Amino acid sequence: MHLINQRETTQGGLMATSLDGKAGESKKCRCASFLCSSLPDDVLVDILCRVTDRKHLIRLKSVCKSWNNLITDSCVPKISASSPLHGFIYPALRVSRREKYIDYIPCAMTPAVAPEPHEFVKSYSSLLPFEPDRGDFLDCCNGLLLFVEGSIPQYYVCNPLTKQCVVIPRDFTLENICSASLAFDPFKSPHYRVVCFDYSEPKPPQKLRVFSSETGSWTIQETAFGYGSKKSRLAKHCIYLDGVLYRQSASKQIDSKQIDSKRLLCFDLNRGNSRAIELPEKERLAPNDYGCIGLSRRHLCYFNLVGTALHFWLLEDRCKNDRWTLIHNINVDYLGKHLHRLDRITISRFGKISALRPFALHPTSEVIFFGTRGAMLSYHPEDKRVELIYRTKKDRQIIMGQNSVFPYTPCLVNLKDFGQLDCSLSQP
Repeated sequence: MHLINQRETTQGGLMATSLDGKAGESKKCRCASFLCSSLPDDVLVDILCRVTDRKHLIRLKSVCKSWNNLITDSCVPKISASSPLHGFIYPALRVSRREKYIDYIPCAMTPAVAPEPHEFVKSYSSLLPFEPDRGDFLDCCNGLLLFVEGSIPQYYVCNPLTKQCVVIPRDFTLENICSASLAFDPFKSPHYRVVCFDYSEPKPPQKLRVFSSETGSWTIQETAFGYGSKKSRLAKHCIYLDGVLYRQSASKQIDSKQIDSKRLLCFDLNRGNSRAIELPEKERLAPNDYGCIGLSRRHLCYFNLVGTALHFWLLEDRCKNDRWTLIHNINVDYLGKHLHRLDRITISRFGKISALRPFALHPTSEVIFFGTRGAMLSYHPEDKRVELIYRTKKDRQIIMGQNSVFPYTPCLVNLKDFGQLDCSLSQP
């Protein structure tokens, strides 16, 4: 399998060519050469970053080699730091058929750029060589999507914006892999890693099998944890920040006794070490429930429903003192008063206010997203505003738990092709 890259015909602006073919191409090259040579790089980067249509910016990379380098090395990291939230990928349930599938919620905060659900699903489904279902989707990290196919996992990484799909070289030692995540930060590097959690051994050291797009190969890292036991529970969704992959561990119970508190497991992929951080207010949290970890303005945050309030913490002195600071304490009764201002259909589908659960965080603000099986809402701390983001269709539900809602922010990074694989080796 090889890189699937659907190229679009360039149109408009500096990419336009005249009808006489070579003459138009020559004119375009002269124009590009003039601009590249007459403007300082920092000024040109500032101009290119103001291109609002990201797809058009991708096309501009083909103007000349200088522009391609500037967009790749300077514009992409700069734009990635403030890339707008487009929506959320989430597991859904069609109740009448008991059918589980992956769906998309456009973010109403950016209606001008958010695609419709069917358009977004089509944007990545058309890139894959198979029809994905709910179990095939594994992760979404800063604009890249991770899928898996087959009993001996074949992983695929997709970028819906650039219309690319890359097949990851197969590692035939991955039969015992239960979950995998993406580690990708375009602000830091155009390269990504696929991190697989090996549960073959119940006792430490637990192994991580890591594929790097930079080297094109797999490596093994050992951790201080052992989670092969069915008594242990780990959240499926990981958060990646500054070279560290964060994953929640729920309390472990044996004979109705809690023997292990909730922790945040930290896997440093650059240094190859691991550690655990106690989650805040652990004695007040339900032992068999997950809160939600996420990134807000490049800070690691955690929020959960504790008693009658949504608590929002920020992890300060990360990798030093690991101190959690309570930033917001949102009373559920207050939320209830605002919910009653919504239409009756929404209220009837909420049920009890206590059914509210945290969903996700806004990556560039302090906005919190939460909801029930039937709807998603946002809370804006600066003015204590509650808004309805999305209400599911009749007979549809949001499958809740284990950080199952993935924020999606598009990125301009081009995926590296790892070449044609030997088809005989691709068979399980």
